[in-house]
Amino acid sequence: MEHRIDASEEDELVALTKKLISIPSTAEHGREIYDFVQGYLRKRGLSPRLQTIKNPFDHTDRYSNLYAKLGTGRGPKVMLNGHLDTVPARGDWFYPPHQATEESGKIYGLGAADMKGGCAAAIAAVLALAQRRESIDGELFLSFVFGEESPFSLGADSLLREHDIHDYDLIVITEPSPILALGDYCYTHRRVHKSSFPVPIIGAEGRIMFEIEFYGKSSHASHPSHGVNALEDAAQLISKLVDFDVFSSIKMGRGHYVVLNIEGGDQTFTVPSYCKILVNRQLTLGEDEESAIREVKHIIDKLNLRSQVSIKKRFSPSPDLEYRPYLFERSPLLEKFMEVLPPANGERCRFTTSSVGDFNLFATRTGVPTLVFGPGGGNIHAPNEYVHRQEVVHTANYLLEFFMRIF
Repeated sequence: MEHRIDASEEDELVALTKKLISIPSTAEHGREIYDFVQGYLRKRGLSPRLQTIKNPFDHTDRYSNLYAKLGTGRGPKVMLNGHLDTVPARGDWFYPPHQATEESGKIYGLGAADMKGGCAAAIAAVLALAQRRESIDGELFLSFVFGEESPFSLGADSLLREHDIHDYDLIVITEPSPILALGDYCYTHRRVHKSSFPVPIIGAEGRIMFEIEFYGKSSHASHPSHGVNALEDAAQLISKLVDFDVFSSIKMGRGHYVVLNIEGGDQTFTVPSYCKILVNRQLTLGEDEESAIREVKHIIDKLNLRSQVSIKKRFSPSPDLEYRPYLFERSPLLEKFMEVLPPANGERCRFTTSSVGDFNLFATRTGVPTLVFGPGGGNIHAPNEYVHRQEVVHTANYLLEFFMRIF
């Protein structure tokens, strides 16, 4: 690469990553981390703005997005995006969640990989570009949204409602792509194979969630044949869904099923008459809500269950907030980004992911080619989460090189 961040910029990037990890940023912590990043960018010459999230479930105005625009607007337009919120710390941590411990090339802490390391790399690349270019011929839209780790991606929704980016050329989201592509489909080689940094993700599956209720008939447990056991019927469907899961990828087959929750039963000596299960169904290209519902109804009909079964899609505030699948095989700026990456065995792999997130909303609601690219690590949503320090640095370098070539 011709353009890289220098040693002092690398030190500042690592320090920023650790600082972001040290600031708690779950839903209960509100906008503190966004206020910090706003001040950080201001001190370095940018003009960031906070955007209050329009949240129909919370009217306290305590959640915000943050964004800054650079450039003349005449030329390529790129949005660089991430989220600074995290899930709560769960389980037993050896490394304190907010201490940002660095050891053996890894930086440990809550949100280190998902995705404070990627956000720090995005900031470092933008600041480095601003230092090296007096004027940016185009538009670079740096944005950080709140709520990716909460239901419905309301931060991304608010950003999309207030900013029209349909004419942009590329969206880059610095999620931990080596983790998100693990065990998923490589479009370049038309198969699933191992991925290692750098990993560009050009497509993602969607998802739909079903609430399936079983209405049986109570009876004394000493005479189970007099009743209809809703739990046993639910168990039959669960077993069938597991067997039915034969393949899943963005390009082939169909999405898989995962049973997420089950509730029901009776604490007395009674045949349980009610059960409800929550089922996640991944959606691949060509699938939608209607086709998925038809499929699960067909499976249930074949089982000839004695319970009455009700199927409904889990509530979402708006169709705009559904995670739908997408794939952007090629685009002019995507090709330019791919040229920055080193080839593996003579080819540059383009992965897809079975994960879902804000990237689904950005891609499907704008139609703008959307690339997920960021540093890897491990243990996301689990104790002792970490990000690879050098992959944070390399992510910033790849982004900087890309920006220097197009702006």
